Amino acid sequence: MSNNITKFEWDATESAPEHYPMEIIKGTFIYKGETERGLYIPSGGTLVDGWADPVSSHVTGDKYKPLPDKLDIYFFSYAEKQFYHGKFDLPYEKILSIFQQGVDMNSEHPVYSRIMVGIAPGGNVAVWVLGSGRRSIEVFFGEAKKINLDPSSAFSLPFDSKEQIDEYIKEGLEEVLDKNELEDLDNNGIPFGLWARYRNKYRWEPVLSNGLFIRNIGYEFLNGERNEDDNVLVKPAPKKISFETTINGKETIYMIEFDDIETLDAFEKLGKNNQKVYIEFTPTIPRKNTKVRIYNEKESITLKKYISDDW
Repeated sequence: MSNNITKFEWDATESAPEHYPMEIIKGTFIYKGETERGLYIPSGGTLVDGWADPVSSHVTGDKYKPLPDKLDIYFFSYAEKQFYHGKFDLPYEKILSIFQQGVDMNSEHPVYSRIMVGIAPGGNVAVWVLGSGRRSIEVFFGEAKKINLDPSSAFSLPFDSKEQIDEYIKEGLEEVLDKNELEDLDNNGIPFGLWARYRNKYRWEPVLSNGLFIRNIGYEFLNGERNEDDNVLVKPAPKKISFETTINGKETIYMIEFDDIETLDAFEKLGKNNQKVYIEFTPTIPRKNTKVRIYNEKESITLKKYISDDW
């Protein structure tokens, strides 16, 4: 029966990267077969919570709604002082299959119930389907176009001059970025293309040193996807990895959070030309002393910027 279902209980949410504030001016997930009608995406407010981390939760409209096959979105990048617009076709059949699969897995409480849009500098736009257990599947990635909008209309504020607009944008940055983040933005600019790099896939797997066995692995990837399938060999570089092993006869859980740039650089160097890469953990007690390196058959890079905290 679930294969015939085309309406689901779902809501829309939004996301943007840390360090590079964004704001949705207006956005809609347009229902399949419609030209304009759909579910609005929460707008207004400066977004800086983290790539693929949902922000708002608005419950609105009919309980069961069609799924979208288009996205229409206007947004603003504070770091660039730039408006963007994109109208995209979404992979409806893929989205429908994910939602239907969620019903098959649990008909009483369907697994997937949210669709999230992410916006980033350079006009990057991503869409994920979110589910329980922190499941997240990327279904779209594209690039919006630069446009000129009247800031007074876009922000619903009566600006009288360019100076007032510039001051508003400056204050918007200062409200959400600390001194170090502002200095980094001034000195190093925006890493355009970073969010596309997040999506590159490599042949890799996690391993433990000293003959230890790794169990119950959970992944969060840099492209925003999350799952617990350790049988997939080709996948994006990790943002976080959790696992269990036995230390001194005791079952111990580890959660390793990676620095995105350090990890990407290592994967791009060691995993090029489809070389297989291993992330090796040397787990210790206390956990903060755990060591991590990435290696292939010829080279090895010891990571320095990851976090492995005790709790």
